Amino acid sequence: MSEHRPFPLPGAMPQYGPDKRVDVLHIDLDLRPDLETQRLDATCTTTVRAIEDGVDRLVLDANDLDVAAVRAESGAALRFRSASRTLEVELSPPLGAGERFVFAVDYRVERPTRGLYFVESEPKHAWTQSQDTDARYWFPCFDYPTEKQTTSHRITVPNGHFALGNGALVERTAGATHTVFRYEQAIPHPTYLVTLVTGPFSEIEQPHAGVPVWYYTLPGREADGERAFGKTPRMLDVFEQVIGVPYPYARYGQIAVADFIFGGMENTAATTQTDRVLHDERAHLDYSADFLASHELAHQWFGDLVTCRDWSQAWLNEGFATYFEAVWLEADKGWDEYQYDVYTATQRYFEEDDERYRRPIVCNVYRDPIELFDRHLYEKGGAVLHMLRGELGWERMKRAIKRYVSDNAGRNVETIDLIRAIERETGRNQRQFFAQWVERGGHPDLEASYRWYAERSTAIVTIAQKQTVDDAHPAYVFDLDVAFVTAAPAVPAADAGDAPLDGEMRTRLRVERAPQTFAIPLPQEPALIRIDPSAWILASWTWSLGTDMHVAILRGDPAPVARIRAARALAREGTRTGLAALALALAGDPFWGVAAEVAAALGETRAPAALRALLGNARHAHPKVRRAVAEALGTFVGDADAAAALLAMRDDASYFVVAEALHALGKTRDSRAFDALGAGMTTPSWNATIASGAARGLGALGDERALPPLRDALAPDVPEALRRAALGALAELGTLAEPVRTAAFEAIDRALRDPAYLVRVSAFAAAEKLNDARLLPSLDALAASEVDGRLRRDAQEAAQRVREGQQKPAELAKMREDLERLRAEAHALRERVDTLSASRAELPAR
Repeated sequence: MSEHRPFPLPGAMPQYGPDKRVDVLHIDLDLRPDLETQRLDATCTTTVRAIEDGVDRLVLDANDLDVAAVRAESGAALRFRSASRTLEVELSPPLGAGERFVFAVDYRVERPTRGLYFVESEPKHAWTQSQDTDARYWFPCFDYPTEKQTTSHRITVPNGHFALGNGALVERTAGATHTVFRYEQAIPHPTYLVTLVTGPFSEIEQPHAGVPVWYYTLPGREADGERAFGKTPRMLDVFEQVIGVPYPYARYGQIAVADFIFGGMENTAATTQTDRVLHDERAHLDYSADFLASHELAHQWFGDLVTCRDWSQAWLNEGFATYFEAVWLEADKGWDEYQYDVYTATQRYFEEDDERYRRPIVCNVYRDPIELFDRHLYEKGGAVLHMLRGELGWERMKRAIKRYVSDNAGRNVETIDLIRAIERETGRNQRQFFAQWVERGGHPDLEASYRWYAERSTAIVTIAQKQTVDDAHPAYVFDLDVAFVTAAPAVPAADAGDAPLDGEMRTRLRVERAPQTFAIPLPQEPALIRIDPSAWILASWTWSLGTDMHVAILRGDPAPVARIRAARALAREGTRTGLAALALALAGDPFWGVAAEVAAALGETRAPAALRALLGNARHAHPKVRRAVAEALGTFVGDADAAAALLAMRDDASYFVVAEALHALGKTRDSRAFDALGAGMTTPSWNATIASGAARGLGALGDERALPPLRDALAPDVPEALRRAALGALAELGTLAEPVRTAAFEAIDRALRDPAYLVRVSAFAAAEKLNDARLLPSLDALAASEVDGRLRRDAQEAAQRVREGQQKPAELAKMREDLERLRAEAHALRERVDTLSASRAELPAR
């Protein structure tokens, strides 16, 4: 659609899987890593079986491998040619169809650029990251997800070090100076899931009745590891029950490493996790790593046991893993947490769709496969599965998942395999569903309105599809639950699930046109209308149900997403009644997620009554609500009371509340902010959370004095999280304070080549935010030269946005500021009018 940027970048082409001449049956790796020299000496022995006659050569993926020899199983040398990206092995005589062949490659890798990473800081250790196509950087292979084989590892490391590979640990033999670890993975898996991690790790076994479960941390982080991964055994039980298929592997391990370039990686039976999720007791007050632990554990079924056929189908890996984060929350904390997790994931997808690009979930037009690993693949994929649950019902959904996993265990799959599993198990034809939500880009933008016709005793519900609807973009077709309740609950019940309320009349409407109006006869006017109460529909919603109905929903509907949508509607209306209802919900809603969203809605109004409500809840019992209150207070620029409350919140027990308070304090532009933020920059905390919040506050402050501390925060010895925050802050500062713009440009330009991967990611985002044409030469050069596909895309997208930004009138920023000021003044005026009207109504008649 014209208002959305396209996903493919220049040079993107349709991608298809390679032809296969052989099946790979087994890969055996003999690995001898050296942490001091950052070198891997290895032998990779591969067993293949020819698919057809006449296989006279094998061309393996092998990037920058120093190959010394290639040998047949007999020991005879084989002719080979090693290039920068391939290893070609000649076979004479050629293989016949069905013939097995074993060959070994002796090679070494020294200071590799990808695939295998050596951590130089103490304690030294090494880890691999092979997704999407980086296994080839540390062993020769056919590096594509359709190639699944069993594997084994023989890893030799110095005594006192631990080594992790895939599968069962079948042998650990200590010699005079070195220990050999032997792993066997008996279930075939793709090369991108093959792993090696080694270093002086502590080993902690977690109790579980059926499966050996372990986690590994560097020394001194054992207790942090328990906080991060302590619920894994129960997660395993929950997922086995929901999926209906036992955990398939001999053991499960999670190992936390430094400088990891992802959050986690679901290597078969041996997940690698970033050590950024290892956290202390204070962080544990309102931080949990369950999202990551559950995501990677779910991958053991979805991605490892059942693997996407090619990268265009990777949502079958990532969408399921994302959805099972919510499934775990439902089991651990209840329905409300499940609903809110799906809601927030969907909002992240909407943000990408609105601000970055739009694409179908299944998409084979790209340059590098890693480009697909975005919020469409993860969050939208998970939201589609939530919607499928609404279509089928949870029990049917679980049966369909069991059939899908059972039928395809050990295989590669496409979306059609999921569709067929649903059809076989439930008889439901879901082809239109997947065509609409998976193979088509975008989603409906819905507006719901409601009227009551007393003379007809009829409720009129109109569902308008506000997105472009034409021949090229037909209206979405879906079933929508709408319910009517005669007596609205006085308070919302917690974790009520998706069952109807007492006395509720629920109907399912078929929406297939835009707009579409439904007339529903009722015995009496409803006190509560519930539209999409379980939030099944993947759509952006605007509710126009009337202030009274929005208040009734916010006050009593047990569905948390319904209360959030009502809160947003009330904030948009800005009436005195609505603001009063929002204030009550902020203080009294039983679910923290709703209260946090109410705080955000109040902040968006900029109304004096909203400020009073926020100030009254700065000490709310739930730290995540206090965090949202702090963020909302930052919208009240120049308000001394808001700034005073934020200054007081620096003593909060939560790292995150303090960090958000400092960030918001900078937004207020208060005269006291600079000194407070400077102190915050030196406050120690887990992952530099508080200092990072202070850095963001300095950027928002727009004060030229913020340049030195932000620039100092980019030093190599500064924690990576703070360096990343400082880059974003410098970009914001450079847009607000013209005298420091050149210095901000220079710092960001240097950071575009920083050795730390995630710092470079932040530098590209900062370059886009600063929108300075002087960055274009660097961005263009890096778009062509970056080794990592994600960074190449980041560079090119940033360059595109900067070029677009040069074409926009300079007055746009001023216009936006004026609009926000007028909006705040309008809310204040409306509140004064409402107050005056209420006062007059209370005067005695004359």
